[in-house]
Amino acid sequence: GVASFDCPAPPLIEKNITSSDKDGTFCWMANRQSEVNIGNAFDQAWEALLEEDDSEALNVTAGEGSAATITCRLGYRSAVVLSETDSKDAKDDTTITDCQEREGKFHGDTRVNVLFPGKAAYEDNEDNSSSQPAVALVHNLSQEYVLHSLRTSPLFEKFKLNEETNNDNNKRVSLISLAHNPETQIAAYLMNNYHKESKPQLLQNARIYMKEALKSAFIGYEIAVTEGLIDGYGVDSNGLSLQPNHDMHLAWRDVLECAAHAFLEVHGDGSKDTSSLKTIRLPGNVLETRGLKVANEINSFFGTSAGNNGEGTPSEEGLTTFTEDQNDPLVQQRQKLRKMRNILPKSVEVYVTRPLTAYPHGGTGWDQSSPGLSESGGGISAPPAFLNGDNTASGTDSDGKKIDAKHPVRILDYQVESGPIGQPGELSWSNLHYKQYGPRPSAYQPILNAVLSHFDADAILEASLERELTVEERETLEGCKLIRDMVHDLDTSLDTMKSFAAYEEYLVNVAVPLIYGSFEELDEESAGMLQLFFRVHGMAVRMVVSRWTREMLMGGCTNVQPIDDETVSSTMKLDKDQEEKMEKIRQILG
Repeated sequence: GVASFDCPAPPLIEKNITSSDKDGTFCWMANRQSEVNIGNAFDQAWEALLEEDDSEALNVTAGEGSAATITCRLGYRSAVVLSETDSKDAKDDTTITDCQEREGKFHGDTRVNVLFPGKAAYEDNEDNSSSQPAVALVHNLSQEYVLHSLRTSPLFEKFKLNEETNNDNNKRVSLISLAHNPETQIAAYLMNNYHKESKPQLLQNARIYMKEALKSAFIGYEIAVTEGLIDGYGVDSNGLSLQPNHDMHLAWRDVLECAAHAFLEVHGDGSKDTSSLKTIRLPGNVLETRGLKVANEINSFFGTSAGNNGEGTPSEEGLTTFTEDQNDPLVQQRQKLRKMRNILPKSVEVYVTRPLTAYPHGGTGWDQSSPGLSESGGGISAPPAFLNGDNTASGTDSDGKKIDAKHPVRILDYQVESGPIGQPGELSWSNLHYKQYGPRPSAYQPILNAVLSHFDADAILEASLERELTVEERETLEGCKLIRDMVHDLDTSLDTMKSFAAYEEYLVNVAVPLIYGSFEELDEESAGMLQLFFRVHGMAVRMVVSRWTREMLMGGCTNVQPIDDETVSSTMKLDKDQEEKMEKIRQILG
């Protein structure tokens, strides 16, 4: 029943990785291994399909057209950062192969982060190597990079370049490559030119720069289609779902315009074919609702919708009227697209991504004012420090009390254990548990009290009144105090939790090391008490996070009964302060 595979963006090298193997080959593996994996996964799925003795397998293997579609996002890659001298030597060295992924190899390379800062030769390296180069996260949508990536792709080589030898058993695969987050090029231009231009002109030029980059990528895609590398192309962008006044906004009409110009560049205006633009993907969910509106606008332009099987009458957008300002750039763009209807595809498939995940600032990583445009002391700010590998200014690790780019809002409920303490609990949704037992797991308060009592160290305190404590007793007393403080802080901050994933990360990075640092060894009873507390506290965090998410979705409505099939809106009352607070949160989320 699987109709398509999605090859994710290249897995990134973790910033805290200590391996010395961060050369070009390692970067190539980071960039390409996901393609190898998806090809192998498809082979296994195909073999399983052939083993099915039913009409579905027969239709897929003997039918016409593609049996499955594989989509890959293209734009980001891990790359070695070379010094100016090394970079010059690399260009002259013919022994360096394509697997030596390096920053600056292609025109248009733009650094968006530093994944590993590198090590100098005099530092202590675990493997006694002389030095370790830095590794950057690079974004590129140039024609050169697109064609290089597709022509050297293990996945595309597997299914297209060697189609005659590898396409056994009628394994018909349609490959679609998607330009990933073109709006990143806007940020790139802003960060590289913030000190050269005035603010209004800077943003206008940044958008022009982004459109040129996207057009260049589409030219590469059109060439790749003629070479038989891919069956079509598209865009996967967070910027498509942003408000038009956001600096990182990408207009869907710009995508169509770039596709039309790219087609003319490759095929000329005498061709009877049409653009190979196939797919547009954008985020959309109950918090980021603009993505759904944009999807409807695109479908309306092509005259398609979910109810007419992709067939319908295109919109009359672009017709000249006396009521519109003919000097308005948007009006001019609509008229231009109308003239290009004959080279645009008859329809485009629109997909909504991450329906259960909402990121701050629409997933761009930047608020309303982009890097290079935010005001600081009356001037224009410099690029963020992390572009040079300095992560010290990025703030402390999240403890679950806030939403950030690494810990988005998850639009789902959690299941928690319910029932009397000491008995095996049944799992129930946190909302139903809230209705029956209240805002905390039924076992939470008794276990909290038991843990605080267990680590109160009363016996040691009483002994200190009669004699001087031993070194071991003093260390135990200090450890008990630290654990009591930690448990107390976790309890008092419970109602501020907004991300369960960030909370788990906090436990691993802060709470557990604190416990290990307080005691050389925990007795079995103490370890069991802490394990029991973290288990029930984790359930409490799940309840708080899901309730906070639900309140945000409800707007400013308070007095809301737990949501089930019998809930009626008449029980809701509007708290204006809460409404304004939630409105600010929704604005941050785009």
